[in-house]
Amino acid sequence: MARSIDPPQDASEVTPRRSARAILAGSAGTFIEWYDYGLYAYVAGIVFAPLFFPPGAGSAATIGTFGAFAAGFVARPIGGIVLGALSDRWGRRPVLLASIVLVGTATAAIGVLPPYAAVGVWSPVLLVLCRVAQGFGTGAEPGTAMVYVNESARPRTKGFQTSFLYNATMAGSILSLVFFAVINLAIGQAAFVAWGWRIPFLFAGVLTVIALILRRGMEETAEYQRVEEARARGLIARSKANPLAAVRAAFVASPRNYVAAFLMPTASNVIGYVANAFGISYMANQLKLSFSQTALALLVMYLAGVVALPLWGKACDRWSAKTVLLIGAVAGILLAFPYFALLGTRNMVLVVIAGAVLWAACWSPSVVAQLVIGPVLFRTESRAAGFTSSRELQQALVAGPTPLLAAALIIQLDGAPWLVAGLILVAQVVTVFSIKLGRPQLSAAEIGAVPAHRGLAVAEPAPAKS
Repeated sequence: MARSIDPPQDASEVTPRRSARAILAGSAGTFIEWYDYGLYAYVAGIVFAPLFFPPGAGSAATIGTFGAFAAGFVARPIGGIVLGALSDRWGRRPVLLASIVLVGTATAAIGVLPPYAAVGVWSPVLLVLCRVAQGFGTGAEPGTAMVYVNESARPRTKGFQTSFLYNATMAGSILSLVFFAVINLAIGQAAFVAWGWRIPFLFAGVLTVIALILRRGMEETAEYQRVEEARARGLIARSKANPLAAVRAAFVASPRNYVAAFLMPTASNVIGYVANAFGISYMANQLKLSFSQTALALLVMYLAGVVALPLWGKACDRWSAKTVLLIGAVAGILLAFPYFALLGTRNMVLVVIAGAVLWAACWSPSVVAQLVIGPVLFRTESRAAGFTSSRELQQALVAGPTPLLAAALIIQLDGAPWLVAGLILVAQVVTVFSIKLGRPQLSAAEIGAVPAHRGLAVAEPAPAKS
């Protein structure tokens, strides 16, 4: 393939209106993704374990429920590889439309699954199949949306604008939590377990229709349009039709960047799934907190993220995304053990503070910085294939198994959380290593045009062929 160097982004190509519309459209699917995944996390330990698994299974049912959770993550890299490659070949828009339909439909289908008492072993099998379908669609949804929003944000405010993509994730999580809590309290625990839990899952179908309306008028990014023009002139070859070949081309272009993109989300993924999916089970089963106490702790944690995310986005534009990523990692190292120590007091004020501080000071800066740095580890013509596949491999190998691994580590110390705290600490070190390893595909001029890119290394020379 001919060597290609993207010119510095012209701010006039990304008008404020076009940028705002793109961020709204890109964030709509991410909102639904986290609404869906939030629902599963909340319902899993309380409803799914006794409903979809044999009576008397005990802790095995909890492990099985989180195993189904992990199954969705196994499907994610497959979806990321297939749909990410298509995003580079056909465009970001059609893939973002297709992925949201798949995710929303699979989530709504969980809402009509029969219990174990009705169909026996088919109940957990169907649950896993829905999770696999959901995971396949989600494999492309967040990665392609991140690429789309990153390419659509204005250069001088790239950190601030891209942060709203993760604000959509917090909004989705908050809606699912509030919906879950309101229905539970309105109809009672018994009715909720029997049938009420299905309502928020079925509501995902309504949200999917709204997201499709928002995305219907979305435009391709200026960066992708430049690539299409270069392809039309024969300057750049069209992306590979074979998804594996497309991912291989992205990997061969810069193996170290591919590895860096895979490792970079480790800190945020481990913190996110320890505090969220695993945290719900830990607070309910180990700390014996009530449903309302657990819901309150999670709600305040998410609200802390809503406030912190745009502030860290502005910090990226002022100090650089690299600095913000390192701040989040250092905070994670310092707060991992105190977080569990505060949870162990069972004092609700301290429990709420622990979750809010961990989410605002560790998770939030990490994810915002990744939105700025991650996509530019790859060139525009292979960006979605490279970024999405590397990110989703991380989801399958690290994020998905994290609640399961944390549950196993808790058992090793008879309920003590210190091995899980150590897991958080190790994850921060991995992310720090990734930022040292990566060489974003940016020229000196491009780095100078985007304040959030300050401090990043100049791109490696592009290979003459792939």
